[in-house]
Amino acid sequence: MEHLVDENLIADLADEAQKELMAFRERDRAKALKDTVKKLCGRAVPERDPIFWPAGLLMLGLVEAGKTQAVKEYLQLWLQEGGQVRYVDDALAGYVILRLYEADGDPMWKEAAEHIWAFLRSAPTDEAGAIIYNPSRGNAWIYADGCGQTSLFLSRYAKVFGAAEAADLARVQIGSFLNSGLDVRSGLPYHGYDAKSGLRYGIIGWGRAVGWFLMGLAGYLSDREDPEAAAAAREMTDSVFSYLRRDRLFSWQLEALDGPLDTSASGMIYWSSDRLCEAGVLKDFDRNLLADGADALRRQINGGKVFGASAECTDFAQYRQEYGSYPWGQGAVLAFLAGLQVK
Repeated sequence: MEHLVDENLIADLADEAQKELMAFRERDRAKALKDTVKKLCGRAVPERDPIFWPAGLLMLGLVEAGKTQAVKEYLQLWLQEGGQVRYVDDALAGYVILRLYEADGDPMWKEAAEHIWAFLRSAPTDEAGAIIYNPSRGNAWIYADGCGQTSLFLSRYAKVFGAAEAADLARVQIGSFLNSGLDVRSGLPYHGYDAKSGLRYGIIGWGRAVGWFLMGLAGYLSDREDPEAAAAAREMTDSVFSYLRRDRLFSWQLEALDGPLDTSASGMIYWSSDRLCEAGVLKDFDRNLLADGADALRRQINGGKVFGASAECTDFAQYRQEYGSYPWGQGAVLAFLAGLQVK
């Protein structure tokens, strides 16, 4: 696959990812100054979160590419500012932090990972133990986003530090979503659900929801054996790839085969599938599909920037039909292609 993911391509993608990550820091600094003025005027301002999921995906891509210096500098600044964890989505950055700790053993990364673990272990949950995505809203909604991100972190944290409690919590996240968040007919996930009412929310097969859940499932099964979850991963992957487009990418909503493609969802799904193959879960998976995906994604890259990613969603069933170059597309595609390159 090297002809599809050559070193120059990865270097260009990583350079752009570093620029976009540093741009988050510059925007944060500018916002901090404005927020100070607003606070002096007695106005309420939302807390900044430099490790929110778009930054997390960029950092994941850079770590997969072996370009860790910018990631380390970015996270060191976060730690110097207090290392605050504000949202469930910060768990993705926690997974990156664990990857750094595994690579160099620096106790600073252990301390940083413990910030994430302390937040998640005390986060509000529903009756089944699934972590509520945004409890400040007063609901108990469980999102595919949160399930995938927390499962990635919790599984790896349990493996690295032998934390049985984290392993149990990861198992609950995966099991709860498999039980309550899937569409029975298609086998695809909804964007989220409420276990108490039994209602599923959002649309079936929103591309990034599929990507988030598969990323969590792949991380979970890479770190431990769970025959039931492995069987579910095989069934879901079969279902997901039945919606592969003729151009070998995935649509913003998987069943919308003639709708806009989404490179962010495609990168996440392919990264997850590659990980599941490496974990020995997808024994019958045609790895030529990964090569096809790499080739298709390469055609969406121009000047090191990944195009064709869908815009940020604002809530269940609120998916803006705007497509272009976004950090989540850059990070997801870099993570997948860089992961292929090192094999």
